[in-house]
Amino acid sequence: MVAESVAVIRWGEVRRQAGDPGVALAFIGAALMLGLFVLYPAFRVLVYPALQDYLDIPKSVRWMQAARNSMVMMVISTLTATLSGLIFAFAVTRPDVPGRRFFRNIAVLPIFAPPFMVAFAYILMFGRQGLITKTVLGLDANIFGWHGLWLVQTVAFFPLAMLIIIGVLEGINPSMEHAARNLGADEWAVVRTISLALARPGIAGAALVVAISVLADFGNAVVIAGGFPLLATEAWFRMEGLADLKGAALVVAMLIVPTTCLFLLERYWVSRRVYTTVTGRGSRVERPPTHPVLKWGTFLFCVLMSLMVGLVYFGVVAGSLTAVWGRDWTLSLTHWRLAMDRIPTLWASVKIGAMAGIITGVVGVAVAFLTSRRLPLRHVLDFLAVLPGALPGVFIGVGFVLAFNRPPVELVGTPWILALALAFWHLPMGYQAAVATLKQVERSIEEAATNLGASGMRVLWDIYVPLLRPAFLGAFTVSFIRSVTNVSIVVFLVTPGNIVATFAILNMIGNGIWGGAAALTTMLLLITFASVGMAQAVVGRTMRSTPMG
Repeated sequence: MVAESVAVIRWGEVRRQAGDPGVALAFIGAALMLGLFVLYPAFRVLVYPALQDYLDIPKSVRWMQAARNSMVMMVISTLTATLSGLIFAFAVTRPDVPGRRFFRNIAVLPIFAPPFMVAFAYILMFGRQGLITKTVLGLDANIFGWHGLWLVQTVAFFPLAMLIIIGVLEGINPSMEHAARNLGADEWAVVRTISLALARPGIAGAALVVAISVLADFGNAVVIAGGFPLLATEAWFRMEGLADLKGAALVVAMLIVPTTCLFLLERYWVSRRVYTTVTGRGSRVERPPTHPVLKWGTFLFCVLMSLMVGLVYFGVVAGSLTAVWGRDWTLSLTHWRLAMDRIPTLWASVKIGAMAGIITGVVGVAVAFLTSRRLPLRHVLDFLAVLPGALPGVFIGVGFVLAFNRPPVELVGTPWILALALAFWHLPMGYQAAVATLKQVERSIEEAATNLGASGMRVLWDIYVPLLRPAFLGAFTVSFIRSVTNVSIVVFLVTPGNIVATFAILNMIGNGIWGGAAALTTMLLLITFASVGMAQAVVGRTMRSTPMG
């Protein structure tokens, strides 16, 4: 009888929310948008090979070896990157950890650089001709291979995990830690049962985003993996080296299986418990002091990782100011004069990155709100929002070319095809951050507004949008930076009127102009830092007026 009553109440809630005109129209619009810019390009790529081509995949020894290697790298790189992001997020959200603001700023630096530049800088530092390994230590070190790729991917992707987990940790009410201590819990019990338990949605979401990023990463692998075959690099080799579009489509299609497993695992992990920390009841209680062992342990770890991040940028800047790396260490501005000729490409990158960041933030927050409703087919919307991050950039680029090179939606040759491809490729980041934040909002706030007559869209605008501003800012920032530094998509979609900086850098590297590439990358980083700083200053003023607690 009770179960029937609960079912009747839930069905009434479904009918009420589905009957809201604003919510229904928003759901239809979001579904059409995801179908057009996520599902349709993927479908075009997947149907390109014949069925027999898929059946012949197990016969390829190299492809199967690449699949095994990709899985191994996904596991070990995701574990270390997510753990590093969690430690960093914990440190920067504790007010008594020394240098937490410095750690927070330096940790996001790897996102600014094109992925291949992280690998390139470590080769300069730790390779056989490395500044540290050979010049300083006199070692004959070989960084090429899976171990070098593991190190590079950990440093390159842990900021993604940190940005997602920070939003969750900052939303935990400090009074819960005080209550646990008053009940006799020790420091480790508080961390395990309060901080880690309530941060579980953010940790799981961060691990999913990192795992998908590792699977899709080819820039680092191309530079530093050497002869270690991976699915992403194999796809790139097929398309760029052999012009084998069918072979590349087959290779990237193999990534769908692990992506689906990650999606189901993340759903199982996050949906097991309730993680409410934003209750609508304000709290200005300060966070309790951190245990000395925990405080100084996280501090030392952050110092070590900060040094590894700093070496990435030191290598890039030093390369731009060195006459010939490894041979002539004379300071020179010749590379900067060469890079000045490519300034128009920098402005094209900023324009397209801003367009992609806004689309990612708006669509991510809107879809997260819609999937939190008791609406039919919301799980389909959820899957489509996560799916793009599982697809390699080369897959997205080819898919958009195949899908939008003819009417009725012809976008090839316009900046919009770049902005849309980059925005929807980065959508899982904004979506996961918004979902994790939504899980911490007490439903009684919405119920109170609904009982007072507020419509679904009014609830979104008056309650959820202010609470989701940090998630929107994080989504915009990450999408903008990664769009500006993207290579794997833009190489397929650029046209003579829309040349971006990373495409110009890649051409310079391909032509052996390493110093010029480093100088242009430094210019790109300076513009990106300035743009993100201005965006955070503008949004930060509005965030300070947002009530949280």
